[in-house]
Amino acid sequence: MSVAALNGSLDFSLKHSLDDLLKNPVRFRKSTKSVTATPDGKYTPLNRRKGDSKQSASSKDTNAHGAAAGNTGSEKRHRSSASSNQTSGTRGEGSVELDEEDEQGFPGPARVLFPKENISIDWQNILPNAPGLVNLGNTCFMNSVLQLMMHTAPLVEYLLTGQHTAACRMNACVLCKMEQHMMKAYPSKGKKRASAFKPTGIQSMLKVIASHFRPYRQEDAHEFMRYLIDSWQKSCLQSFKNLDHPSRETSLIHRIFGGYLRQQITCSSCHKPSSTYQSLLDLSLEANVSNILESLSHTVARNCKTLGGMLQKQMTVYRAPNYLTLHLKRFTFNSFHSHKITKHVAYPELLDLGPFMSDANRACVYELCGVLVHAGGSTRSGHYYSFCKSSSGTWLKFDDDFVSNTSIDRVLSQQAYILLYRRKPGAKAPVQKRKGKRNSDGGSGGKHRKKVRT
Repeated sequence: MSVAALNGSLDFSLKHSLDDLLKNPVRFRKSTKSVTATPDGKYTPLNRRKGDSKQSASSKDTNAHGAAAGNTGSEKRHRSSASSNQTSGTRGEGSVELDEEDEQGFPGPARVLFPKENISIDWQNILPNAPGLVNLGNTCFMNSVLQLMMHTAPLVEYLLTGQHTAACRMNACVLCKMEQHMMKAYPSKGKKRASAFKPTGIQSMLKVIASHFRPYRQEDAHEFMRYLIDSWQKSCLQSFKNLDHPSRETSLIHRIFGGYLRQQITCSSCHKPSSTYQSLLDLSLEANVSNILESLSHTVARNCKTLGGMLQKQMTVYRAPNYLTLHLKRFTFNSFHSHKITKHVAYPELLDLGPFMSDANRACVYELCGVLVHAGGSTRSGHYYSFCKSSSGTWLKFDDDFVSNTSIDRVLSQQAYILLYRRKPGAKAPVQKRKGKRNSDGGSGGKHRKKVRT
């Protein structure tokens, strides 16, 4: 082999070795161990224990600067209660978490913005029934989504504390407007119970929520919901700079609505798996099915799909959200018009997500707490309304400013567009019932029960 050929071969080999290294970068982790001995010489340890007697002026300056930086960040941080005083950057106080992976290689955050222990999934207080919302002109899409959010317990109870607005320094903050909206809907004790009101605060932020939204124009409710939640996420992150993705996903909003999917590809020859993770704020499901479980099995399932004969792929839920949003893709679009799938897709009052979890042994049960319905033929026409479960456990129908009591049977019979489920920690999977009773897929067998007028 000539010298030139040898050099070319070496260059090719080095290039591919470098590519392999870059695919798996070294991840540095902050040490949790304190100094065990005081080294002599010209170097000053920066992590000396409190009991150590010697500490140079430069070391004190460094520690003071670090504490000041931690305090500045924590003053702007969103808290769930006044007692969650996170003032410095220590793991024990919940404000900073080491960048660690779990046993499956899932990356941990470098910083925790809102400790998960501060989230109460269910209602902690019984509130008066929420009022209706006045239609301001083609705003039923907005009103129906806002009602779902007004019945999301941890979001409501956090915003009613007023802590976000007190700490926020953001101009045109959508979460501040939502806090004001919540306080109108649920006035404090001693104040007059709220009646239907105009959601002008949220309407005034439509172009901030999404630049293509226009007042008095019908929009798609699911699109509005996604942009609304994204705008809240931006509000939660506005005080922080240079956050990694895992840290961004420890915000209040992601703690409520966020979860993770895992895509695992396994070589059928060596059986070595490779996993990638994707954050989720909702799941969009096919509507051309008979029930939600069938649609979930098409989107998320542990059953492998063979790729090219050598690889197998499975998509599962790695971390389930506290509030699961399911969107049924009822609309199909082409260059000229949209078409709506009007088929009834059955959905259960109790949903077991266990069969779709990465860990087959992990129970994951949800209860239905909100249903959004679209009546009409296209996204640009028709009417939106919603059904929500109140803090007292009763079901209510919200049709703009008109509110009425309803039943779970009526709720389960709807042509749903968006479903909102609340997680029930510790709950057992629902048992499949015999024919003639309501099935686990939300349908009913035998004779139809008498409908309750709403």
